[in-house]
Amino acid sequence: MPSAPELILDLLVADGGTLSSQALCRAGALMGIGETTLRVGLTRLAAEGKIARGERGSYSLNRAGPALSRAVGDWRHTRAQVVAWQGGWLAVHDAGVARADKTAWRRHSLALSLRGFAALRPGLQIRPDNLAGGLEAERAQLVALGLSPHALVFRLAGLDPAAQAAARGLWNVRALADDCRRLQAGLERGEQRLRTVPLEVAVRESLLLGRAVIAHLVRDPLLPDELMSPAPRTALRAVARRYQDRARKLWRQWLALPAA
Repeated sequence: MPSAPELILDLLVADGGTLSSQALCRAGALMGIGETTLRVGLTRLAAEGKIARGERGSYSLNRAGPALSRAVGDWRHTRAQVVAWQGGWLAVHDAGVARADKTAWRRHSLALSLRGFAALRPGLQIRPDNLAGGLEAERAQLVALGLSPHALVFRLAGLDPAAQAAARGLWNVRALADDCRRLQAGLERGEQRLRTVPLEVAVRESLLLGRAVIAHLVRDPLLPDELMSPAPRTALRAVARRYQDRARKLWRQWLALPAA
């Protein structure tokens, strides 16, 4: 089950607009989270800049807030970030980054993971240079997500054939494709259940299933077509959009009902 902050962010991402504190507290009760805990979560997220407070106790995702929140909120549009791959690589050298500050190291590692980097050598993380904006945009994204200031971000080219082959094989594309197909099948089964189960059950299940799929899509390395067929990712994204649209309608329908 999600924590109170996770639930709040999930609901605001799914809704795409604003929700009242009363609606969020009611959703919290549905997921077994008490009102006090939920309101503490709202206060914490607002203080961290992850959500914005509007009029009459309404809340929305803060699009100018932390990069991680924006990345989760923009999962529908990540495919637009991809450009044609010319065979080059973006690299991060982090051998000199201290591991002693575990919190900072976790942020650093998460930034690399979210942007699809994988280790070619100890202390050298790479990904295909196929994202819009190139090196400068990627450096800014990594820094915003928590990359250590002691890491170097640069373009990497001229690999010998053995290193080039090793670089191209860093990602388990079969597992990535299988995960896409598994999640797509789960969404398609979930769509059928949304039509048959009681409304309260449907909204609870839609949140839990939706957050698992979005977590996968946010971590999608967006590999170029030369390394991984885009078909499984494209199919999953299409079903996820359809499922979220249906789930959003059910949530709004449930929230419109009189509180028990």
